[in-house]
Amino acid sequence: MVLKETISYYIKHQSSVYCTFLDASKAFDRVHYCKPFCLLIKRGLPACIVRILINMYTGNQVRVLWAGLASDYFAVRNGVKQGGVISPILFCIYIDDLLKRLSLSGVGCYIGTSFAGALAYADDIVLIAPTPNATRKLLAICDEYATQYDIVFNAEKSKFLVVTSHNRRFMSNDMRMCNLYINGKLIENVNQYSHLGHIINSDFTDDDDIIHGRNSFVGQVNNLLCFFNKQDILIKLKLFQSYCSSFYGCELWSLNNRNIDDVCIAWRKALRRVLNLPNNSHSYLLPIISCSLPFFDEIIKRSSRFITACLCSTSRLVQSVSRYSILYGKHGSVLGRNALMCCKRYNWSVDSFLSNSIPLTNTLFTRRYRASLTDLELNSAISLLEVMFIRERHFTFPEFFTLSYAQLTDIINALATL
Repeated sequence: MVLKETISYYIKHQSSVYCTFLDASKAFDRVHYCKPFCLLIKRGLPACIVRILINMYTGNQVRVLWAGLASDYFAVRNGVKQGGVISPILFCIYIDDLLKRLSLSGVGCYIGTSFAGALAYADDIVLIAPTPNATRKLLAICDEYATQYDIVFNAEKSKFLVVTSHNRRFMSNDMRMCNLYINGKLIENVNQYSHLGHIINSDFTDDDDIIHGRNSFVGQVNNLLCFFNKQDILIKLKLFQSYCSSFYGCELWSLNNRNIDDVCIAWRKALRRVLNLPNNSHSYLLPIISCSLPFFDEIIKRSSRFITACLCSTSRLVQSVSRYSILYGKHGSVLGRNALMCCKRYNWSVDSFLSNSIPLTNTLFTRRYRASLTDLELNSAISLLEVMFIRERHFTFPEFFTLSYAQLTDIINALATL
């Protein structure tokens, strides 16, 4: 969110943005024990806790098992434990000094007085600067820090892309011709990059990420129906909701992007297949039968919750960026546009939304959707659901005993397309 809003801020002010995504080779394995423990002591962590951590790591003995033969035990002198719950926290402390140096450098992107030129999630680091020279200064700081802390930035896996404002698109090719280096090696320029599972492209649109999300969803549904198509519809529906409905990162999509319509269509087609309904079944029936929201309303629900979470975040940067985007960025900001669209769709007051006084519960969204349906539509959906349960032998009625599975299917098809 912070990365996208920073890019939006600079594009709105007719500036270009250079985003450099750094990859640290085997970052967790290269951590020297003395460094994080010294940093923990400087942060004032109680000595007893530090001693426990030191004992956990320095007293660790391992051996190698190969073809049924085991080596002698030996001590591990570096690296945080892979898969350990505390490992990401220790690495964040290990890398935090780099972020402080980058922040104090005076170069990079800012939103107001908030430095947004270096963002990191564990070993995934992105540098954001408005000029190539500013980017080079940030990279020089990274090189210096890497030497001191034995971190190796992999130039082959590191990438950079340039996002330009619409008024400067004619200069974009010249801007991409600049050379950036890390660890003495050239960083490749790309037109798109998947950062933390979200695709950022040089055109600064969500098209690639939304299309990728749709394709992943279709593949998940095909896998589900390939292995479980003969199961009961309630089992398939539960599997569908559990394994095919994550849509990771959809909270960052711009809600006015037309490609979301394609995802909604794919969602409806998939649900018809899961529920064994005809392809021309009425769309309004699907959310009621599956006890869910229409897909677009589901995205709005997630987006509105995400926005309020950002506004209430304990991170000063996240809170200040989100407040600026909504109060001042508005239509020039992805977060601002989404907030306004959420309020408009559900007739919320912007002030109430910003103050987090609207209870964004599942019941709130479900009631609003049910209120938009007529009594005839609700009754049709309930009748269809009852016949589906009879077909699946969840309900039994004497008058339906003589009907075969095929006859019940014909009734369902008629009700779904009436």
